[in-house]
Amino acid sequence: MIQRTLGTALSLCLAVAFALAVPAEAEARPRSASVKRAKRVKRVKRRQRKAARKQVRRRARVNRRQANQRARVRAGKRSGQITRGEARRIGKQQRGVRRAERRAKRDGVVTRKEARRIQRKQNRASRTIRRAKHNRRKQPRARR
Repeated sequence: MIQRTLGTALSLCLAVAFALAVPAEAEARPRSASVKRAKRVKRVKRRQRKAARKQVRRRARVNRRQANQRARVRAGKRSGQITRGEARRIGKQQRGVRRAERRAKRDGVVTRKEARRIQRKQNRASRTIRRAKHNRRKQPRARR
């Protein structure tokens, strides 16, 4: 009696295991088009998220550098190293950089090429600031 019960239980377990097992030909079967499409969409979305993060970093880098250059000009004016004319010329350059940045952002995407163009403008402005601060011209001090 016990043997019969164990045998029945064992055969029942084997039947369930075979029913749940995936046939060998089903494993080798190619994926359906909907599964492929879903994976492709997932890949594209991942790329888009990565590109969006790069956008944020590019914009942050440009903005941080602009703030740094603005602070350098302010410090130069305060110390008298930068004259009014030099400050006006540097301000004009900075407006050009901001304009280029706005133009690049207009379509919602700052491409690598646009970022390089902005960076070149910032490099030029940085050189101008350095030359203005170190050209030994002094802002005349106001009389007290």
